[in-house]
Amino acid sequence: MSTATPTRHVAEARTRDALRANLLRITGRTLVEVRITRPRWNDNLHWVAMALTVSRRSPAVRREVPLAGGGLHREIGLLLRDAFPHADWSVAQDYDVVDGILTERVTRVPACLRGDDL
Repeated sequence: MSTATPTRHVAEARTRDALRANLLRITGRTLVEVRITRPRWNDNLHWVAMALTVSRRSPAVRREVPLAGGGLHREIGLLLRDAFPHADWSVAQDYDVVDGILTERVTRVPACLRGDDL
């Protein structure tokens, strides 16, 4: 498997608090994580966000918060992009809302798919 280390960006306390408040305003829920991906379809880049909250029944379980329509995906993506302008937005990013850390999502490719075993 790949040993690539993901790039991390840490928000200052004021930025982290502002992001948390804006994400609560947008989704209506207290979030713990947001995952952003920029897929391309029909020759256009789109913002796709997955917002996660903690389950009330089991705090160890994260639940997806439904984001109705593409407008919320874009609004959340642009909010994070503005807060972290130095991040590489051509790759997927995971934002830890509690700690204020944006981490580049590194997809590890199994050795059998890299051709090492062939």
